[in-house]
Amino acid sequence: MSHFESDRHRRAALAAIRVGRIPLKYAYAGSAAYTHDAYARSGGYLSMLASARYEAEALIATRGPGVDRLAVAEIGPGNGGRSSAFLGRLTSLGHPCRRYLALDFSATLLAIACARLARFAGAGMSVDSHVWDIEAGASGGVERWRPERDAVIVCLLGHTLGNVERPTATLANIRASLRRGDVLVLSVVVARPGEAADEVLAPYRSRQFRDAALEPLLAAGLSDADLDFVVRWHDATVTGEAVLRRPAALDGACLPAGHRVRCFQSRRFHHLDVIAAVRDAGWHIRDAASAPGGNHLVITASGE
Repeated sequence: MSHFESDRHRRAALAAIRVGRIPLKYAYAGSAAYTHDAYARSGGYLSMLASARYEAEALIATRGPGVDRLAVAEIGPGNGGRSSAFLGRLTSLGHPCRRYLALDFSATLLAIACARLARFAGAGMSVDSHVWDIEAGASGGVERWRPERDAVIVCLLGHTLGNVERPTATLANIRASLRRGDVLVLSVVVARPGEAADEVLAPYRSRQFRDAALEPLLAAGLSDADLDFVVRWHDATVTGEAVLRRPAALDGACLPAGHRVRCFQSRRFHHLDVIAAVRDAGWHIRDAASAPGGNHLVITASGE
């Protein structure tokens, strides 16, 4: 059954639907966590996991003090699939993570991710979780979880930055939640000149993706039969919009036929723009390297 994780989530999602722009974080919370999990196990999504190995290699390349005592706080672990690839690569490089903290807006998705990562606990890694809306402000969750003083705290931010409303402000919230010297590993999908729309949109034209994107609207009370779903590629951003086929009542409000709700976005970044955003948010960039093929940029940075 479709549901939200709290009445607060429900009220905020309803208000967002009425104005036509629901933040993507609701596509990972409540019942939407399960539709995301199904999509994240599909072929279209699995092709996006390649960056995990480059993130691990970029981290190890920093060779900072305490690299053998890694503590990783990951923002947006999804269903844990990409996290497993990242942690497995660290282990294969001889630097297994000792403490791991999953951070997400959704308690439901955190439970799914941590269950998938339980196999690493058998290899000596502790697995913890904390709910944090990185778009809303700073959090003390990492500080309370922080292990001994000389541990290396790595905040891993995969492709999540491409989904938030205000990337620089979000990076500043993360910076305010860590200590000077803590490491940020950030990977983003790169905008490439001349990309064909059909090629970019191919992974988003599946039934699994449609279900995942529309689930928050169904949880709000709209009917799947009343919704069309359109994906577009414009200005280096993939957007997904739900369009009402006929008028619909929503929590006492009447939405007209043709009402559009943006319920998905995934930005591609230009190198200089994302580097500027990281710096403007208060980070000192250690390195920025393109992954083979040029599809991803992996940035390592530390708090100033």
